[in-house]
Amino acid sequence: MTVQSPDIIDFRFSTADWGERDRLPIFREQIGRMVVKLDPEPLTDDAFHAEANVRELPGLGIGSWACSNLRIARPRELLDGNDDLILTIITSGNTRASQRGRDIELSPGQAVLQSSAEAANMVVPSSPSRFAGLRLPRKALASLVRDPEDMLIRPLPANTEAMRLLAFYIRELDDGYQLATPELATAVATHLTDLAALIIGANRDGTVVAEDRGLAAARLAAVKADISKNLGFELTLPAVAARLKLTPRHVQRLFEHAGSTFSEFVLGQRLARAHRLLTDPRRIDSTIGTIAFESGFGDLSYFNRTFRRHYGATPSEIRTAPRSAARANLR
Repeated sequence: MTVQSPDIIDFRFSTADWGERDRLPIFREQIGRMVVKLDPEPLTDDAFHAEANVRELPGLGIGSWACSNLRIARPRELLDGNDDLILTIITSGNTRASQRGRDIELSPGQAVLQSSAEAANMVVPSSPSRFAGLRLPRKALASLVRDPEDMLIRPLPANTEAMRLLAFYIRELDDGYQLATPELATAVATHLTDLAALIIGANRDGTVVAEDRGLAAARLAAVKADISKNLGFELTLPAVAARLKLTPRHVQRLFEHAGSTFSEFVLGQRLARAHRLLTDPRRIDSTIGTIAFESGFGDLSYFNRTFRRHYGATPSEIRTAPRSAARANLR
């Protein structure tokens, strides 16, 4: 378990880390009943697996799960008076959710809403499944969703933009995204709640608020991630917009609202990548031209000029600085 701040807690586990003899007792008692208030049990005598990253933000909980051959129940004896709502999105594999005497089969791109105030369960077959869950206080949804109670254990619209962006947002957090301040953690929790409201079914006013706040933030994060992923290639505004099913003008507005531009962000990311490569000891044999090209610069003169203006030193000076400092320390 890691704690980033008093309001941000990360808890990770994998049953693969425990001996076969202790695996089920540890999972059921120490993790299931004590930490996540669930009672897991294998469906068959075959091997089971579970791993999760559970993160607590201010007023909201996030869980990313990978499971196989398990029934994960919340029996009546583990109910603790909490009435939060649990939104679960299936990202791979198949799962069955049950509550209130109703069952719903879920496949990738589908989601279900359950109440933590009532007994429920999830069944994951022998083939591995991955899903992400949000624990949402009802009061956080009160002004955004008209009647979330009516949406419990009912099919929600599948593969919506809000659903894809929520899954992306959670993956970004899982990949080590650091929430350095309580203010940032609160903003992320708000954005996740907005996306959840759009998935569940926001009311008219809630839709306006959620789209302008959480949806816009998630779209900008997705645009930035796409740019960072494709720095070594030709990056054009229309190409990035097309990959994310947005219009070029909409992408421009996202950056404008953040006080930047598409071109400024692309250039900054390319320069940052070049700086990382220049200071990487494993790339000492790579020429500056090669590094410039890998960072997306086709013109070496432009790269050198822009790099010096941004960092106050030439690429060659940045590359030799760590070695010069190391030699000075040896004297």
